[in-house]
Amino acid sequence: MIGSDSTVLNIAKAMATHAAERQAVVAENIAQADTPGYRARDIEDFATMVRNGGYARVQEDRTAATKINGNSVSLEDQVINLAEAKGEHDMALGLWRQTLSMYQIALGRGR
Repeated sequence: MIGSDSTVLNIAKAMATHAAERQAVVAENIAQADTPGYRARDIEDFATMVRNGGYARVQEDRTAATKINGNSVSLEDQVINLAEAKGEHDMALGLWRQTLSMYQIALGRGR
């Protein structure tokens, strides 16, 4: 019998939420790309977030090089971060769809 609490679906939901939060952080970085003194930020990866109890921490991206005006936003890096977040979101949706498909098959309503 399938319980009402699906761990796989909870993981998929958490992964999609993490991806959306990362997209928001990256969007803020892009918006501040010309702001003197602004330091690029990023969100910790999904695995670290899970190990830390499910709360993603936003932190300064210490790997980013600082320009003369003190800004550390690299638009190239932000595009890469967006692509990574999209990949994580797509994976979460795929996991969600596959799990629901298996539930439908188990209930005799699938393919």
